[in-house]
Amino acid sequence: MPKDIQFKTILDLVNVFPNEKACHEYLAYQRWGDEMPCPYKDCNGDNAYIFKDGIRRKCTCCKRIYTAKTGTFMEASKLPTIKWIMAIYLVLHKKGISSVQLGKDLGVRQATAWFMLSRIREGLGNEKDEQLEGNVVSDETFCGGRNKNRHRDKKVKQSQGRSFKDKTPVLGLMQTNEYSYDENGKPIIVKPSRVKCFVVANTGAKAIQPIVRANVKAGSDFTSDEWSAYNGLSDTYNHQVVDHGRGQYMNDAGYTSNAIEGFWGQCKRSINGIYVKPTRKHLQKYFYEFAFRHNYRNLGFQSQMNIIISNMECRLKYKDLVA
Repeated sequence: MPKDIQFKTILDLVNVFPNEKACHEYLAYQRWGDEMPCPYKDCNGDNAYIFKDGIRRKCTCCKRIYTAKTGTFMEASKLPTIKWIMAIYLVLHKKGISSVQLGKDLGVRQATAWFMLSRIREGLGNEKDEQLEGNVVSDETFCGGRNKNRHRDKKVKQSQGRSFKDKTPVLGLMQTNEYSYDENGKPIIVKPSRVKCFVVANTGAKAIQPIVRANVKAGSDFTSDEWSAYNGLSDTYNHQVVDHGRGQYMNDAGYTSNAIEGFWGQCKRSINGIYVKPTRKHLQKYFYEFAFRHNYRNLGFQSQMNIIISNMECRLKYKDLVA
């Protein structure tokens, strides 16, 4: 039964999902439990006939046929569902996987693997929009090759510092770990850190502050560096500034932004070592992946998989992806 399935490793996936029926039964149970609601938005049917193959269902209300993949990023895919499940496993493994390597591992073309990864990342970013609260730190990073590594004819002039002529700025907001203490005074993490990332057009106040105000709960402790785009947030938050320009990495009140600096390091290692050159157009999807891996890093793969299934109701067609 789907409710009794347990898996941790990629070998477990082969054993617990031996055929297409087993995959669909698990997806259906995680999406709907013992119910059979129609996934089409213009129908309110809550019952269906199940075909002999155990995969297809026919709504008793609108009479349309659907499966557990209807309305998700797997819809209309001709690939076996076990390949999708294995792809999700490999995306969440360590620092990610390139489309070239995924194509080799699954026996599909590189273009097919790239489309699969893009659709999976769309699902990783399709989470419930909840505000960060407590102690929140903010920082920006810039994605793109280093100017000093370029050929002389390809160097970009005046691209040092915060200039992003040749780079793409990304804003990060991190709710840091929340601790309690045991009887011996040893800290225990009650709520692990959580991060949100946003590819932005620039790092000015008009681009950054609306995102901060929409995603950080009013009254929270908010820590940033000395960048002028954060000026004016004190009216909503307990705004703490860490002046990196003066070599300060913890201000006098004890606030620091080191946590998100470490997260940027993980992102850059994934880009440099795995993805090499993600384009500006698709960069947001890569940061969906980085943020998801960070936010659910303490869970096992099955728990991570179930979270993805609960958020997988999003479509990404190829024509929209490349438009």
